[in-house]
Order: sequence, then structure tokens, then C-alpha cells
Amino acid sequence: MERSAGQQLGGAFVVGGLIAVVAQVIMMVMAMVAPVPNLVAPLSLVVLGIVGMVLVICGVYEKISAVGGFGAGIMFCGLVEAVAGIFVGASMEAGGKASAGMKATGKFAVAILGSLVIVGTLLGVVCVGMPGVQAVMAGPTVAAPGPIVFLYAFLMGGLISIEGQALLTFAKLPNPVVVLINAALGMLLTIFGVAGNLEVITGAGLCATVVDAGAGAVLGGAMIAAHGVPMVTIVLVAVMVLVVIMGVISGNVLLKRAKNH
Repeated sequence: MERSAGQQLGGAFVVGGLIAVVAQVIMMVMAMVAPVPNLVAPLSLVVLGIVGMVLVICGVYEKISAVGGFGAGIMFCGLVEAVAGIFVGASMEAGGKASAGMKATGKFAVAILGSLVIVGTLLGVVCVGMPGVQAVMAGPTVAAPGPIVFLYAFLMGGLISIEGQALLTFAKLPNPVVVLINAALGMLLTIFGVAGNLEVITGAGLCATVVDAGAGAVLGGAMIAAHGVPMVTIVLVAVMVLVVIMGVISGNVLLKRAKNH
């Protein structure tokens, strides 16, 4: 039975918020073990991706997506599921050929994830002199909120998920387009100088989503233009590549399982 619009939005809010809370726990653990503070967020995303990969292989993430919709898709673990779905779908259409899945996955990586990084980086280079971008480069100006960050993470993750689900439900936009819209939102947050503070206040509610990938792409471009330092961009690309790899691994397992049945 098809779920109502209210059920879709409510499911997206709850699931997106809960995944953000889980990601916040991962970030707190990474903050204790990461050798460099700047690696906390990237390492957390990789761990979240691994969690997503395991859940996809076990068939659990599909059930989460059925309830949460874009609330499951906006998170980095949701990108792993998306890549796995593309891989399996293309492979099955080609009679079970994994090569077709690899080709489709490559197209997705270039068209969606690649364009996100390229556009955001170029935007950062162009806008490096803007006050908002300068403010984000200088670092956050607010203190970490303490334990209440879990509530803020839940609310931010939920609100972003509702926004994306609304575009899917009412505007009938394709999922990849909604992903790019949310990445563009992150780019705007950086240009207007609020991304850094939002990352601190809401924690994984922003950092674990595709929105923050857009923000990171702009910051990376600005750092290259201002200081010739490409590290932010390199780390972002590395995380994206790992997401694709985890999605392909998951897709291969699901494809073999489908063939055996």
C-alpha cells in the first residue's frame, strides 16, 4: 500500500534524525582516536559508510529506506545504498553482467559525485574573497553545545530529510537531482558564512549529509585559491571514492545473492 505524503515526510524526519544521532556517536568516538582533529569528520563518514555497507549487505538498509525515504538517502551511508542499487539494477538489466553495473556506477560517480566536487571547488575559487567564505575559512566562532548536540543533530538531520523528501514527493524530482540540490544548499551555506558554525552546533546533523559535502567542496576550492592547500579537496574526493567502492562491494554481494536465487 502506498504511503501518504504525511507518512513519507514523517518517516524521513525520524529516520534522518536517528541516523544523524548515530553518526554523532561515531564522531565523538573518532574525536577520541583520530590522530588529527581535521580528520574526525572524514573518518566518521568512512565509518558511517562501512555501517551502511554492512546494513545493505544484510538487507536491513532496504527496510530502513522503505520507512525513511530520503531520510536514509541524504546520509553518506545512503549513498552507499544508492551506488549498490545502481550497480545491481544495471547488472540485472544486462543479464547479470557485473561489467554493466560497473559502467553505470562509473557514470553516477562522474555525473553526480564528480560534478558536486568540481562545481563546488570552482565556486570556492571564484568566491574566495567573499566575506562569508573568508569567515568559514577562519573557523567557527561558536562553542560546541555539549550533550544537547544530539538533539540538534536529530533536528537538523530530520529537517534536511524532510526538505529532500518534499522535493521527491511533491515536485517529483529524481533522487540524483535532489542530491545535487542539497549539495548546492551546502555550497550556499559556505558562501554566506554559516556552514562552519552550523557544523559545530548541529554536529552530524549536517556533517553526515550530502549538504556538508557541498560545503566541503567550496571550502576546499577556497583553500586552494587562498593558500594553495588542496588537502580539503583531496580528503573529500577520497571519501567519495570510498563511498563508491563500498557501494560496488555491496552491489556485488547483492548481485551474487540474486543470481543464486
